[in-house]
Amino acid sequence: MNNGKESLDEWFMDSVLPHEQALMRFLYRNWQDNSSEVNDLCQEVLARVYAAAQKERPIRIKSFIFATARNLLCDMIRREQVVRIEAVMDIEALNVINEEVGIEEQISSRQELKHLQVALESLPGNCRKVVELRRVWGYSQKETANQLGITEAAVEAHIQRGVLRLSEALRFVSEIAACKFNSKINRKADAGEEI
Repeated sequence: MNNGKESLDEWFMDSVLPHEQALMRFLYRNWQDNSSEVNDLCQEVLARVYAAAQKERPIRIKSFIFATARNLLCDMIRREQVVRIEAVMDIEALNVINEEVGIEEQISSRQELKHLQVALESLPGNCRKVVELRRVWGYSQKETANQLGITEAAVEAHIQRGVLRLSEALRFVSEIAACKFNSKINRKADAGEEI
């Protein structure tokens, strides 16, 4: 590839590999219980970045690398059979600021996620377990029934009830946010400020 454009290998060496040390620190910080796997995780992230760049090179390289690392760690956490509560709580710590999304949207999304977590924790025992297994960890209806020792019909009833309660909780949060936003706009309008 000597057509005046930098080859993929040259691009990778010049643009991606300089971030390898920061990536290793990120992985060590966020995958502490299995630090022996960090080198393999780093290689997997770099391989994914290289493969993606074969189709289209990312514009924001550092953000792309860390988003790829975050996604890999989230995938690995989802695959674990026994999920530590610390791992679930650490998912937020994996946040890498997306330069394309405004700070307001990021804060709003985090608040919605926190409200969703509170709503999930407030579900009755089996209902919460069913929603977590089906919607968070991706278990099938049959796997969920076997895991909890209940019928598939019970799984279906719990999931319907749980999803309904969660959507009501999020709708309530959205209504509160809309009221706050409208109140802020009205105060600015009353004060003669530019909206």
